[in-house]
Amino acid sequence: MQGLLDAWCQDRIPGLRLQFPEQNTPGVLWFQMVSEDLKNWMDVKLVPAFDALGTLSPGIKPKPEVYATLLNSGCQDGEHAACFAELRRNFVNTRPVKLKNLILLVKHWFRQVFHEEAQSRRLPPVYALELLTIFAWEQGCEKDAFSLAQGFRSVLGLIQQYQGLRVFWTVNYSLEDPTVGDFLRRQLERPRPVILDPADPTWDLGSGTAWHWDVLAQEARTCCHHPCFLEASGSPVQPWEGLGLPRAGCSDLGHCVLRDSDQGTPADSRSLDDTVCHWAGDSRPVSPALEPATAASSASSALGAASASALAQVPARELDRFIQDHLQPNPRLQEQAKRAIEVLQRCLHKNCAYRPSRVIKGGSFGRGTNLRGGCDVELILFLNCFKNFEDQERHRGEILKEMRTQLASGWQDPVPGLCLTFPEQNTPGALQVQLVSAAPETWVNVSLLPAFDAVGQLGANTKPQPQVYTALFNSGGHDGQHAACFAELRRNFVNTRPAKLKNLILLVKHWYHHVAAQNQEQPGPSLPPAYALELLTIFAWEQGCKNHSFNMAQGLRTVLGLVQQYQDLCVYWTDNYGTEDPALRTHLLGQLRKPRPLILDPADPTWNVGQGSWELLAQNAAALETQACCMSGDRTPVPPWDVLPALLHQTPARDLDKFISRFLQPNRHFLAQVNKAVNTICSFLRENCFRNSPIKVLKVVKGGSSAKGTALRGRSDADIVVFLSCFSQFTEQGNKRAEIISEIRAQLEACQQEQQFEVKFEISKWENPRVLSFSLTSQTMLDHSVDFDVLPAFDALGQLGAGSRPPHAQVYRDLIRSYHCAGEFSTCFTELQRDFIVSRPTKLKSLIRLVKYWYQQVQGHKMPKGKGSLPPQHGLELLTVYAWEQGGQDPQFGMAEGFRTVLELITQYRQLRIYWTVNYSAEDETIGDFLRQQLQKPRPIILDPADPTGNLGHSARWDLLAKEAEDCMSALCCTDRDGTAIRPWPVRAAV
Repeated sequence: MQGLLDAWCQDRIPGLRLQFPEQNTPGVLWFQMVSEDLKNWMDVKLVPAFDALGTLSPGIKPKPEVYATLLNSGCQDGEHAACFAELRRNFVNTRPVKLKNLILLVKHWFRQVFHEEAQSRRLPPVYALELLTIFAWEQGCEKDAFSLAQGFRSVLGLIQQYQGLRVFWTVNYSLEDPTVGDFLRRQLERPRPVILDPADPTWDLGSGTAWHWDVLAQEARTCCHHPCFLEASGSPVQPWEGLGLPRAGCSDLGHCVLRDSDQGTPADSRSLDDTVCHWAGDSRPVSPALEPATAASSASSALGAASASALAQVPARELDRFIQDHLQPNPRLQEQAKRAIEVLQRCLHKNCAYRPSRVIKGGSFGRGTNLRGGCDVELILFLNCFKNFEDQERHRGEILKEMRTQLASGWQDPVPGLCLTFPEQNTPGALQVQLVSAAPETWVNVSLLPAFDAVGQLGANTKPQPQVYTALFNSGGHDGQHAACFAELRRNFVNTRPAKLKNLILLVKHWYHHVAAQNQEQPGPSLPPAYALELLTIFAWEQGCKNHSFNMAQGLRTVLGLVQQYQDLCVYWTDNYGTEDPALRTHLLGQLRKPRPLILDPADPTWNVGQGSWELLAQNAAALETQACCMSGDRTPVPPWDVLPALLHQTPARDLDKFISRFLQPNRHFLAQVNKAVNTICSFLRENCFRNSPIKVLKVVKGGSSAKGTALRGRSDADIVVFLSCFSQFTEQGNKRAEIISEIRAQLEACQQEQQFEVKFEISKWENPRVLSFSLTSQTMLDHSVDFDVLPAFDALGQLGAGSRPPHAQVYRDLIRSYHCAGEFSTCFTELQRDFIVSRPTKLKSLIRLVKYWYQQVQGHKMPKGKGSLPPQHGLELLTVYAWEQGGQDPQFGMAEGFRTVLELITQYRQLRIYWTVNYSAEDETIGDFLRQQLQKPRPIILDPADPTGNLGHSARWDLLAKEAEDCMSALCCTDRDGTAIRPWPVRAAV
């Protein structure tokens, strides 16, 4: 074809010449007809094709066999689209002239915005925008004459909401044919956007994973604020309204598919809707917030209650998109709000007798946590006429009256689309103003707050002087009475957080407002303010994650869990105030003695923002945890972050026993269930393993923290050691390990099938020839579980009586001769390790729990990756036992003194040399020589009292642990009421 064209076109077309660019499209001959001035050209593609359709009569669909043949050919992504070009042409050609003009406008916008070829290659094809324009017109207009601005605005709105698009037509193919119907359903399950070619169902022009729709959406969002979308009056052009089109105040498209209107509803359309509609079917707008009782906010509250219920049905993996499409604020309203605030400031500065020295924007608008539809702004006006906190109360009334007068006379519609009103004044010390937008259900609530500039202008990361807070306490201010004075600190505290954390805050607030709307319908005690939920979300992220990228469902579930534990909430920060100053420490300790929940404002320590009724929030949180938004793809609950409702280092020393009891002690009912299940499993293994083999199970022993009585609440670890007759010495323990593990797995699976358990019994799917793992999880408390390792071992000790030593020193002589690395055969001594701890007093086991919890917090949040490993947890258990033994062995000791002593020993790790001779001693020559060699090694030395080859202090980052211990010793948990450090027991670091 190219040869024929070259020969034919010589001077056949005056003023045009043919040129053949690089051929980069398989199956197509591409050439250009270019004018002599090179300013105009036409791209022409010659496509040889199979005439699949034949000659079609107008208005007649192709036979279903045509598409069945297409699908059976194994084609992909419009591979044979050329065969259906006639249908594609007719689909567009029958449209009104003005609709084609709108298509030209959209295509021109596309080319203007993305003129660079390299950039445009990443974007969807222009034909996708042609189809989207037709879709917008069909759903929102269908008139030959219409407003181009409205149409253009509607198309840009759809582009912004690309993640909700699922569009197709049934003018040429339908669901009636089984082959086409099944294929169509699979197409509609692809990642959004999905825009199927009306002529070829294999061609998805949206192709959600292939094109950068996000880039296109960003440009569309920016373009929507241009003058071409403003009416002559200055109000914004409204998009068309219709099924599947954007609505004011809502980004929910409310559609699944588009069908041919002449065809009717297919018989199986209901199942198709169920398949593809997901959560986008709620057509009501999303409410941004519950504001004061005005007409606009009341209507919004009702709408919020309806739409927020859709959150429960959002799949966990789609929460990020839900936030983007429904909750993030409208950029246009944000811009209007900024302009309006600037006008308010100018008006007050120009006309008011009380001119502010500086102005701070606070509230959710200032913190960047306002929801779509509306926002609340606190405009803090720092006045020089206030010399102290008390001045505010004396003069604020007359100042607010003057401000209202000036605003009422000075506001002459300076911001197009926003009108100023004064709602009912129900906040003492503030002038409330509402700016209502012409767009439905959008507004800005502004609270003007004259305030004393107590803090002044602070540098970055600089705390206020303690005298600021001393003056606050001396003024008699309480319950956040002077919170406005600290608005800048409050704003900065939230503003420095990552964008995704703010998105989580939006999600939590959206849920909160849904609950608040319910509370409005059934009047009861007031809920805590939404700001309390903002702080709780930040607390959850700080303690459980601290990554800028995280799983949104995990974050939501963590906050919901904390809400349910409201009676234990004790949350505060020391970014702006701490315990170093005596007045601050006294005040803080006074706050900590108050009933829970306690959530102190990080800027104002007098303000407990957790005050209010939490019962309704807790009930709704428990209900939402069981819904799709908190479930993984396999319908199992998304695991929350590991966060307690109070922090150890912020707990007063006298409350440590209570902290352990409330948060660290395992649930007794769950422990009983676990013990019962483990006994059943051990008996089953003893009776059934190797039944038809010469190998015998000699005994099965439980080890680990669960067996010792030192397990922590939540997730803990344990061992089940199976002692076998096939091992006659230590070195044989590795023989036949894979075969033995395989047999134990088979018997565990049989036990799982044959026995009834009160807990969920799961065997690990990962096969490991060295160890077999399984878990036992509570059926009702899903965050309570024990992970077990089943380990085969040589029975070196034989049958031991309770509290007895190994019968012969020969056991340790054999161990010393056999081992190559420290603790290599420690599983053989599980019973001795367990009994060493089991025999200790209950309170010492509580101290071990406290130390282990502190250690796990350091391990999880402080340990830098790739910097080695911390000492083993068992080493900290032994160090705690040593501290208690050397510190007096009092069974009823002071918990803070015990904890402080262990931390002190950790800081002295370079001197640690600790061992016991309860199971082995130096009396035997071989053991004595070995023991002396061990004790001469570099410190720290902590020898396992059951296995002298195991030095638990060796080759670990004690320096990192020591640094954290030093920090903790100066925290509230190690500080007395008068601010002095708790004194440790007089314990030496070596024996």
